[in-house]
Order: sequence, then structure tokens, then C-alpha cells
Amino acid sequence: MASESDDMVKKLLEDPKFISTLASKIYDRLKDEVVIKRLEENTEAIRNLQQGIMGLEEAVRQQGGSIKSLQETVKQHSEAIRGLQEAVKQQGEILREHSEAIKSLQETVKQHSEAIKGLQEAVKQLSNDIKEVSKLTIKLSTEIGSFTNRAGKGLEKTIMMVYKEALELHGIDPNKVKHGNIVDTLGIIDKGRIFEVDFYETNDYVYVFEIKNFADEGALEQMLVRKKLVPQLFNKPVKLFLVANYVDKKVKEELEKEGVTIISSMVVE
Repeated sequence: MASESDDMVKKLLEDPKFISTLASKIYDRLKDEVVIKRLEENTEAIRNLQQGIMGLEEAVRQQGGSIKSLQETVKQHSEAIRGLQEAVKQQGEILREHSEAIKSLQETVKQHSEAIKGLQEAVKQLSNDIKEVSKLTIKLSTEIGSFTNRAGKGLEKTIMMVYKEALELHGIDPNKVKHGNIVDTLGIIDKGRIFEVDFYETNDYVYVFEIKNFADEGALEQMLVRKKLVPQLFNKPVKLFLVANYVDKKVKEELEKEGVTIISSMVVE
């Protein structure tokens, strides 16, 4: 029985027509299975693709909102940039004006520098003459100083008027200054002693003046005496002034420490 089956199978396998028919059937069956499998795979791929497209569309919508926001920001920035450009333009105009002003100022400085240079040259040429004049002035001041002690109050009045403008800057009217005597009735310096004083009195102060052509140690001593004496006798604060053509440097420094106002033409070493 088995042999007959084997023979039949062998016979069929040797039959080209059967083999062709069988191959065609098997091919169709396999083709259908492959196609179906491919269709299933493609369907899944298409489904995934659709989901991807949907996700992409959502991303695009989100990006669209971001792009719109970005466009609005860019618009605002553009407006800010235009405003800045306008401000820069205005600043440029101001800078140009300043540049012209600076250029004019530089030219003026240049002219002044040339003038100063010429002045320095003139001062240099005169320096030797000034030194000689200073020496002669000091010598003359000493000689005039001794003369002043003999000349009396007329010369003192003249000196006061010479420095009238300087005194007025301190609120002093030289025409009000009077010469008089005060007596030490309290024994502050020497009881009963009489002192000559140039002064004038207001409601608030007593203004006391020492007037010299050349103020030396003697003037210092006189001012210190009056500083002690006058406030006690008048029962008012005192303002002290030294008015002199020439004043010794050390005397000037000591008097300024004592609060004395110095009005002088020259300080002598």
C-alpha cells in the first residue's frame, strides 16, 4: 500500500504539468500571505505616520503661537531700535555741536597759551629788576618807618585812606575811625595808665586799629595790650585790625594767631 503511494507521489513529481500547477498554487498562497503581511506592516506604519503627523501638526500649532509671540517681540524690538536710532541721531547732532564748541575752545586756549608764554617771557625779563626793587623797598620801608613815628597822626590818616577799599571789604568805614585816649581804670594792664587808641564803636563791637607804615615787634605788643584792655573797658567784643604798608612776617603770623585782621601791601622777611 505504501509502495503504491510512493509510486504515485513519484509519478506526480515527475509530471511537469502537475509540478507547474502545484507551484502556481503554492506561489499564489505565499503571495497572498506576503501581501497581507506587507499590508499589515504598511497599515501599522501608516498609523504611526498619522500619529506622527498629528504630533507634528500640534507642534506646528504650538510653534505657530511661539512664532507669533516672537514676531510681536521682534516688532517691539524694532520699535525700540528705531527709537534708539533716533536718540543716537540726536546725540550725534549734540556731539557735533560740542565738537565745534570744543574746537573753538581749543583755539581760544591756544591763543591764551601764546599770550601766557609772552607774559612769562616778560616776567622773566623783569624778574631781576623786581628783585632790586624789593631790596630798595625794604630799605625804604625801614627809613619811612622811623619817619612815621615823627610824622604823627596825619600820616596814619593817609595810610587809612590808602587802604580804604580793603577796609570797606571788611565792612569798615575809615571816616568813622577816631583817635582817642582810654584809661585802664580796672588795672588790667596798669591801673590809671592812659593808652592812645584808633577805634570806633557800634552796638555789637568795638573796632580797634593799629596803623603803621612798618609793623614790627612793637606793633605786636601794642595789639596784644589792646586785645586785653578794650573788651573789659567797653564790655563788648573787640575786632582788631593792623593796617600797614609793610609788616614783618613773624609779626604777621603771631597777630593772625591772635585773630587780628592784617591789611598790608608787603610782607617783609
